[in-house]
Amino acid sequence: MFKTKINAIATRALLDSEFKAAIMNGQRKEKLKEFDLNDKQVATVLAIDATDLDQFIHQLGDLILDPGLVS
Repeated sequence: MFKTKINAIATRALLDSEFKAAIMNGQRKEKLKEFDLNDKQVATVLAIDATDLDQFIHQLGDLILDPGLVS
């Protein structure tokens, strides 16, 4: 389930320029509410430090491998 949510975030960021701008420029927490993540998952996605979308998506992909984040 978490993998599906992460994929949805990445896909939306690639396809929706307003969403991309929001998650890269300080509105990430608000936008993550749309994806029904638990508190630990939200905190982990919020902690991603990326200067561009490629870095953000790469780090999102790394989260899929973390067994502690699977819901």
